[in-house]
Amino acid sequence: MKTILTFLATVAASVTFATSTQASASTLSEDTASMLGAMKSVYGARYAPAAWKKQHAGYDLGVEYNKALSTLAAKSTLSVQDTRSIFNDFIYAMKDYHVSISYIATEQATLPITVRGAEGRLFLVYVDRTKLSQTSFPFNVGDELVAIDGVPATQVVDQLQALFTPNVSETDRSQAELRLFSRRASRGMPVPKGPITLTFLRKGESKQASIQLIWDYAPERIPARGDVFQNRLGLNFPFAVGSKFNPEMSVTVDEAGPSAAENPFNLGTRQSFMPSLGSKIWESPSDNSFHAYLYKDDDGKMIGYIRIPSYSPAGGTVKAVADFAQIIPHLEANADKLVIDQVNNPGGSVFYLYALVSMLNDQPVSTPRHRMAISQADVLEALQNLDQLKNINTEDDVKKNLPANMFGGYPVTLQLVRFIQSYSQFYVDEWAAGRKLTNPYWIAGVDHINPAAIRFTKPILLLVNELDFSGGDFFPTIMQDNKRVTVMGTRTAGAGGYVIDVSIPNNVGVSSFRITESIAERISGQPIENLGVTPDVPYAMTADDYQTNFAPYVKAVKAALRNLK
Repeated sequence: MKTILTFLATVAASVTFATSTQASASTLSEDTASMLGAMKSVYGARYAPAAWKKQHAGYDLGVEYNKALSTLAAKSTLSVQDTRSIFNDFIYAMKDYHVSISYIATEQATLPITVRGAEGRLFLVYVDRTKLSQTSFPFNVGDELVAIDGVPATQVVDQLQALFTPNVSETDRSQAELRLFSRRASRGMPVPKGPITLTFLRKGESKQASIQLIWDYAPERIPARGDVFQNRLGLNFPFAVGSKFNPEMSVTVDEAGPSAAENPFNLGTRQSFMPSLGSKIWESPSDNSFHAYLYKDDDGKMIGYIRIPSYSPAGGTVKAVADFAQIIPHLEANADKLVIDQVNNPGGSVFYLYALVSMLNDQPVSTPRHRMAISQADVLEALQNLDQLKNINTEDDVKKNLPANMFGGYPVTLQLVRFIQSYSQFYVDEWAAGRKLTNPYWIAGVDHINPAAIRFTKPILLLVNELDFSGGDFFPTIMQDNKRVTVMGTRTAGAGGYVIDVSIPNNVGVSSFRITESIAERISGQPIENLGVTPDVPYAMTADDYQTNFAPYVKAVKAALRNLK
């Protein structure tokens, strides 16, 4: 019998495809069709938002599957890029930022610069000077990128954006801008190589200037397969799924611009692009997981600032929760108000997120409910879980049997065990009632997040944008729904559930694909999926922001802080 730790860490399932003892030779087209069929089966069984997608976007799995097969059949010759385009169209038709696909490929091309757009223009926002000196690249942050190889730069972004089925326009656009100089075949993108000519309009000048660079190119080291490939399928196709009790709510971010950790425009960086709001009186040490500081505003008020980069902290959730707990008392004692900077947040662990929320409230706060895809395997695990948890009846039993760090820094107590037991029984009851998509319920049964002993109790301004995904949607959802914060910025992406990664052995180069296994709803009953969180104080970046180190943005943030009660 599995241990409770094993159950909470992972749920495993396998499926066997009928094959002959010796698989026959097959064409690339046949293998592509086979993989599409396997993917359709998985999504048919496990994709929780299907009904919502039908209502919201007219999505139908069977229609998209037949469309993919028709596209495949129409190809007289089939290249690797053709297969990736077919898979991409099939996957991204779901209009779901959680759903993605990656390929086994080594080809990639990057340039160590990042641009962002505003008002129909593109601006240089980051240059990695360790790779591009001022001499070799005499352009600076705030300069406008006008053209790429003679083609208007915004048109090139249009072309990249068109590679993926449209979802939320602002988020789609921002993702395309981040991909402009970071192309990876593993994400199903065509990869350029060789020289590239960039044309800029320097800030404050009227004459354009061009420069030729060369892509930092890594070739494809895995050769294209021949038309016939022996031993196409093994007998078993195992695929791993994430824990229902400690799920991940995050998106893949490997295409998000240059890899330098100090690039503040990447997703999940410790420091964001937000400049300092004032002269710092105190600042968190560099080895703390969180960039935080205090400053005094023009009205003599002490203002705190803390950056939450992601909900998958690089140093681990245990250290990050401890680091947060070190900062919060200092902010509570000294700050009159707090700015939480959560822009460009790719999400992460649900219970780590809950642990941070617990330190930002002095009352219990409600959590979103989820409709969850379930199967016989989930019910079996739930029954095994109930058998093992029935012997845990005291706090001492909890300490002896359950690791304190099991839930990303969220307190593991007897009360939590009781919630998990109710959650396990809920799975059994829902399956017995004939459902493969549950009624709305709370993850691990936790319907409220209790306040921690260490907490910040004063007004909070929460900064968000269109590159906040998944956990980056859920944190502002919880804080806004419980009327704890004022949210400022642009609408979040709307990735509203938890995810699993699926890997099926194949000969068409698919590494893995993702499935959204739940669809969450706010206190109002409104889905988070596709809708995201609408700010209380709207603010979209302007051309002036990118050319004046975000002076208008800082001014707007300070105005919102003055109005914060």
